[in-house]
Parts: sequence; structure tokens; C-alpha cells
Amino acid sequence: MPQSDVPFLRTFYVLSGLTILGPLAFETFLPALEDAAKDLNTEVSTLLITIAMMQVGTASGQIIYGPLSDRFGRRPVILGGMFVFILSSFLSSLITSPEPLYILRLFQGLAVASTMIIFRSAIRDLFSVNQGARMYSYLYIVLATMPLVGPISGGFLTEIFGWRSVFILMGCIGSLVFLVCLIFFRETLPAKDYQAITPDIVIANFTEMLRDRTFLSFLFCGMGAYGGLFAILAGLAPVMMGFMGETPSIFGIQFAIVMAAHLVAALFAGQLIRTLGIKNLLYLATGIISIGGILLLVLALADITTRTSILGPISIFLIGFALTVGPMTAGAMSNFQHMAGRAASLLGFFQQGTGALVTLWLGSFDAGTQMPMVLTLAGCSFFSFASFHLLVRQAPLKDK
Repeated sequence: MPQSDVPFLRTFYVLSGLTILGPLAFETFLPALEDAAKDLNTEVSTLLITIAMMQVGTASGQIIYGPLSDRFGRRPVILGGMFVFILSSFLSSLITSPEPLYILRLFQGLAVASTMIIFRSAIRDLFSVNQGARMYSYLYIVLATMPLVGPISGGFLTEIFGWRSVFILMGCIGSLVFLVCLIFFRETLPAKDYQAITPDIVIANFTEMLRDRTFLSFLFCGMGAYGGLFAILAGLAPVMMGFMGETPSIFGIQFAIVMAAHLVAALFAGQLIRTLGIKNLLYLATGIISIGGILLLVLALADITTRTSILGPISIFLIGFALTVGPMTAGAMSNFQHMAGRAASLLGFFQQGTGALVTLWLGSFDAGTQMPMVLTLAGCSFFSFASFHLLVRQAPLKDK
């Protein structure tokens, strides 16, 4: 059973550092895309591949780290992952062509995967399903502040010092989080599973999860939401800077503005879970997501192309997404406390894998139109909404 005497706030403070590294590595670089492309004599669409490589690393790393953390513990996995993050960040600031950046961003993604696995696994180690949903939602507040700080910092750093300074910032913050984990992160795994990395056992565990109705229902709902999120993360910078002609610093401010709505929703998500429950909150969240996606599509088809017509519907989508993360994650992992690391692995693999596919898809188009991002976001929004009504509503869910 989860350890009910674990101080909620202490755990929140320690895990907060882990939650910021993924968006730090992803969103801080977005305003630097144009400058990096010019400096490396390549196209923005080429550098979008480096973002996709990071997502491939994040997706594949979660399959690796989950079993490893169940076998050896959470602490050694996170410390090793943090070291890789720091090294790959500083090395990325030294490259002179885009090709090495593909590999370095892949390793950076592998490192980010360790942070995602460990904070999810630690929560499932320590808390019940509903308590865990609250913790996910409160940590998501921290996560949601990064899109406010990251793009603005990245935009101004790029204009003042150049795009390489963005990776130096990543390395410095990664070093600070490493020290926090080294000093304060305590092992949360109740008991090591010595068969966790046995190939036959791993395959059997993943097969069990993929046959679990509750896991699959929440997984599909989350994949739609995450697909829409990555359509925004990968598509908005080319649209606003390439299509609309914004500067990196202005784009950073615009990105922070739409993410402010996302942050406000995240502030209320934890309380809403306590008030509405997991399924009722997901019902509300997927409805908001679909409204944002449909509105963006309708405005684009009506040939209404302004900053407000793009950023407004995206803000609505992000409000819904912020309300989705906590209940979706807790619901998917609800039946797998006994192998929380592996459950977090498989969940993260599909979420980040969806993001990689969406990024590669958008990277195949030029920055001359908003329609690829619009159609992708609308399609993912509908998929999440439909998955909730067709799957999640009927799926069994218990708090234990």
C-alpha cells in the first residue's frame, strides 16, 4: 500500500526539479530555431528533426528506464540520467553543423526520459490513485510555468548572445537539479524487483498492460491530447516566426501569453480532481480541448489569419490539456502500483512517440502556411474527445 505518512509537500518540492527539464530542453530552444538555422546554414524544417530526435530519445528511453528503476531503484537511474542531460546540453552548444545535434538531442531526450519515469514512479510508489492525481496536477503547475519562462528566456538569450547560449542555460540548470537530487532525493521503491529487466518478464508485463482496459482507455485519451500539444510546440514557432514574421523575443512573449492560460488551469486542476473526480474532470478537459481545436480549424478555413485567431484557440486547447494530465496519468497507472516504473515507461513511450510522429509530420512542410498545424491539432483534439466518450467512460477505475 502507498505510504500514507509521506509528507506531501516535501515530495512535491523534490520532484519539482525533475519536471522542468523536459520543457526546458524543448521550449527554450523554440525561439532559437531561426537563428540556429541561419548559423548552421540549414532550414528550420531540418532543425525540427532535432526536436523529433529528442522525442524519439524520450520515448525509447522510457521503455528502458522503467524496468531499470524497478530493478535497481529510482535514485541511481535519475542521477545517471541527469549526468547525461548535463553533458549533452553543454556539447550541443559547441556543434558547427546540424548532424551532431541530431545525436546530442537524442541523448538529451534519453536523459529527459529518466526524469519523466522517476517522478511518475515515485508518485505511484508513495501515494494512492487520487492522492497521486493531486500530486501530478500540482507538479503540472511547476511544469506549466516553464513555457512562460523558457521561451522568453530563450528568445532574449538568442537575440543578445546567440542560440548557443540556450544550451549553456540548459546545462547550468541541469547541474543545479542534479545537486538537488544528489542531496535530497531519497529512494522511493518499496522493494526491488529482481526480475524486472528479464526480457521475458518485461514483455509479459507490457503485454499485461496493453490488455488492461483501464490502461488502454486512458492511454488513448492522453495520446490525442499529447499529439495536439506537440502540434503546438513543433508548429507554432514556424507559423509565428516564419509565416507571421515575428522576432524570437516577440514569439517568446506570445508563447508565454498562451501558456499563461495553461498555467491558470493547472493551478485549479488539483482541487478540481478532489471536487469532480478523475473521470468527470477528464470529461470537462476533453470538451475544452475539442472546442479549441475546432475553433482553430473553423477560423483557418474561413481565411481569418491574425495573431488572435491563432493564439486564442490554442490558449483554449492548452487550458483543457492542463486539466487532462493529472487524471489521465493517474487513471492509466491505477492498476499497476506493483510495477509503477514499467507502467510509467509504457505510458510515456506512447505519449512521446506520438509527439515524435507529429513533429516529423509537421517538419515535412514549409513555414508558409498554418494549415498543417491547424489540421493536426484539430484531428488530435477530436481523437482525445472521442476516446474519452467511447473508452474512458466505460473503463473500470478504483482508488487504491
